[in-house]
Amino acid sequence: MAPNFNLIVILLSISLQIAAAGMALRINRIAGRPLAWVLMSSALVLMAGRRLYVLAELYREGFPQHLLPNEIAGFLVSALVLWGIVLIKDLFQSKADQAAKLEEAQKASRALADKLAAVMAAAPVPLWIAEDPACRTIRGNPAGADLLRIPVQANHSASAPQGEQPVHFRLVQDGRTLAPELMPMQRAALRGEDIRGEAVDLVFDDGQVRHLMGYATPLREAGGRIHGAVCCMVDVTAIRQVEAALAKAQKMESIGLLAGGIAHDFNNIFQAMVANIELAQASAPEDARCRAYLERLRAGLERASRLSRDILHVSGGDLRRPEPADLTPLVAEALDRTGVAAIRQLGAGLSRVMVDPLLIGRVVEGLVTNALEASSAEGAIRVQTFMRQVVQEDLAKGHWPAPVEPGPYAVFEVSDQGHGIDAGSLPKIFDPFFSTRDLGRGLGLPAALGIIRSHRGGIQVESIPGVGSVFRVHLPAPESLDMPPRAPMETPHGRTRVLLADDEAELRSALAEMLEDWFGLEVVPAGDGQEALELFGRQAEAFDLVILDATMPRMGGVEAFKAMRELRPGLPGILCSGYALPASREQAVAQGFADFLKKPFSSAELSAILDRVLGIKQV
Repeated sequence: MAPNFNLIVILLSISLQIAAAGMALRINRIAGRPLAWVLMSSALVLMAGRRLYVLAELYREGFPQHLLPNEIAGFLVSALVLWGIVLIKDLFQSKADQAAKLEEAQKASRALADKLAAVMAAAPVPLWIAEDPACRTIRGNPAGADLLRIPVQANHSASAPQGEQPVHFRLVQDGRTLAPELMPMQRAALRGEDIRGEAVDLVFDDGQVRHLMGYATPLREAGGRIHGAVCCMVDVTAIRQVEAALAKAQKMESIGLLAGGIAHDFNNIFQAMVANIELAQASAPEDARCRAYLERLRAGLERASRLSRDILHVSGGDLRRPEPADLTPLVAEALDRTGVAAIRQLGAGLSRVMVDPLLIGRVVEGLVTNALEASSAEGAIRVQTFMRQVVQEDLAKGHWPAPVEPGPYAVFEVSDQGHGIDAGSLPKIFDPFFSTRDLGRGLGLPAALGIIRSHRGGIQVESIPGVGSVFRVHLPAPESLDMPPRAPMETPHGRTRVLLADDEAELRSALAEMLEDWFGLEVVPAGDGQEALELFGRQAEAFDLVILDATMPRMGGVEAFKAMRELRPGLPGILCSGYALPASREQAVAQGFADFLKKPFSSAELSAILDRVLGIKQV
């Protein structure tokens, strides 16, 4: 049995050494360093070969009867080597598994970083990430870089070390400049605050202001420690501008409604006064002292009427008789009336515009007078006319009606070298009675804006304090300016009977007397549209003309005239109004009226209208 046991011990030792060599080769695949593990495997194989050699020698010489101690020691050494290699393999396998997991985590982290970078680059809103709790390094996306006017790769942090901080802008809140630690990003990173929709203003050194809404949230580790922050700034400048424009439009609409209502009542009163004054003047002897008093009264009434018209202009009303016209001659005539020695650069061959020549002349005179008052003794006033193609970007600058379309516009421009207008006052210059001088004196610029808006045009203003101002008036100049066709009218056949409807009794009485005494007409009066329609319905063929006020109780003039035309197509009519409603000559003609009278009107204006409509002149 002893020789067999020695053989078994030797064979086990050889097996352990060969197994250790194979295990070493496997470790080579896990841990790398191939030379070291090849050498170790070779050494183990050589040890196994040596044991085989010893086994062959013992076999030739004969196995001893007792168990050899060196064989037992060899077996133990082989077992210990195999055990150590197994432990090393487990260690390297664990390290390899950890390295594989780390590589996978790094790949996932790189993929997440790539996705975040893509989101940051593609996001249309400005985004920033603070890389440390102190916000000393902040990186932004392209939208953020564009907003701040700095390169994407630059440090965007106001808390950066000296020399790295951007210095061409500041954040302002409630009129005060924010220190870096009070900015939304820094508060989120330093204090752990969640910022939601905080309003701040981004003010640049060149004076441009962007209105922003700030959002910021801290970045936390698994344990809750803050290691940075994310911030988003939404640019709401356009929204604020729209809100301001809407508020201004609502204010002007309210002013217009109030102005129109006041002017309507005044004009009815003025019309009755004009009619009675003219009747009194006509009946007074040539040498009567009262004629001088009546003339003074009429002059005062003319001034009151002009103020009433200015009120209507502010509200966008009182567009009387627009007609196709060349802008340059209108501007030249207005300049001649002012007598101001302006430098004229008036273009020729401009496209025709649809305007009320009288009102456009008033705008030119008002702007030139305004420039004269603003200019110094040496300052030159320049007036130009030219054509301009207005694009969508132009409509965002200045004062335009809504809606308005881009296209060709005829422009007249008045510039001065006066004291200019500061940025704070510029948005207010078209407010009634506002002035950059000590006291606002009237409705000049507001009335001019109302007139231009009623022509579907716009005004742009540029001004530099101490240098001067430029007022640029745009009037639409479409290719075709055909007047709407006049409604077919019946030829009068000997009868001169007029149906007159107005709810103001004094005005109705004075106007009826004027029509009868001065024009030889037979007048049938009515207190409102409903009464006029009832009178007309009884004898529709008996009237040659109807004169209707636009605004009356129960039924207005337009509605009454529409019903009368159903009873008698082709009936001639004249619409009157003292209100800034949609009642211009074109709109009246579109409703079927032959013409339009704007209160207060004189007997001369009435005579011209009657002559156009019926061929009747003042007798």
